[in-house]
Amino acid sequence: MKYFVLILMFIIFSSGSVFAQYEANVPEEMMNREYALKADSLGRKILTEKGSYSTGIELFMRSATIYKHLGGETDPDYTNAMALLAKCYMRNDQLQDAINVLCQLSDVYKKNGLVSEQYAIILDNLSLYYSMAGNPSKALEKSKEVLQISDQIELSKHDLMLILVHAAENYAVMNEYKKAVQIQLRALDLTHQLYGRGSEKYIDELKYLQQYYEGADEKMKAKRTAETIEKLEKPGGGVRSADELKTVEDCIYHRGDAYWCADYYINHKLSADNALDAGKYAMAWCISTDELTLEIDECHAKYLEDAPTEITAYMCACLIIGQTYQVKKLTREMERLAMQWTVEHYRYNRDILVNKSSKLDELVEYLENNTLEEKMKEIFPDKEDEGSLSE
Repeated sequence: MKYFVLILMFIIFSSGSVFAQYEANVPEEMMNREYALKADSLGRKILTEKGSYSTGIELFMRSATIYKHLGGETDPDYTNAMALLAKCYMRNDQLQDAINVLCQLSDVYKKNGLVSEQYAIILDNLSLYYSMAGNPSKALEKSKEVLQISDQIELSKHDLMLILVHAAENYAVMNEYKKAVQIQLRALDLTHQLYGRGSEKYIDELKYLQQYYEGADEKMKAKRTAETIEKLEKPGGGVRSADELKTVEDCIYHRGDAYWCADYYINHKLSADNALDAGKYAMAWCISTDELTLEIDECHAKYLEDAPTEITAYMCACLIIGQTYQVKKLTREMERLAMQWTVEHYRYNRDILVNKSSKLDELVEYLENNTLEEKMKEIFPDKEDEGSLSE
């Protein structure tokens, strides 16, 4: 490993002139997948840690060159390396190079008929880079291409949301506001499902919709959107009625609302606007969904049975942890974390509770002495054959 890194870094810093544009002259003895993977790993580390992007550029040039030599231009490792090369160029303020790389890469997909999720993301990034470079007509052209592709393939809700948001922006910049409104409404529906109507992300996208309505001269719709924004920006403004959660399908659609309500409940005083309704919504979601299975055994009941507000807090914590780690059933370690959050919520609200819990008061003492985590392990011992947060 040391030998490879020394050779690699020596070549990078001493022979920049030998690099052809977007490809590297790689010595024959290094032309293998092992070296490509190491260069790729170093490059990804630079992107993650925001290191020297110029070094990242050279690293991804090398890994891409090796991948292409070994597997051809359709090798997924090659296309991934090229996409990361473009990202390094963009972060290094070399937008034209980033655009050139993605144009080259999109030609590979088009020529080989590779209609895929990655192709859609590449075109979306290309659209974004054109926009950043001050070329709105090309940005819109690429958005139109990616919208066509998105109808042919299955994309994650998150990726499709970003594609739609970027497309709406590009249509608006070109003064095609009616089309921008149409696409932004689709983006908002996905934003709602992902983050909830009370989320900052949803409210931000509503503000863009208001602008697009104004540009399209739809004044009444712009006014109603502004009123909705004002309502949602108030404390607890995004809390919804639990009556809408009747089926498993309802819970899937309102996953983001449930997360937002759970987060609002557990991070606010019980006296905050709509806090209790937020808790009711999160509990209703936990009861109706098939995406989370909660077990409140004797260990939990001992500490929660005389504290109904904290049973809600515990369920909210489980909801948040379950969605964050994308698990249906929480591990014991996750349950302990949920109980720690519950104790913190109880301490935060204890001064306004009419009926306090002696059992939770006991746990608050451990919390204040910074020993609650160890106490949790004693109260909630590990179960057999289960994973953990670190896995």
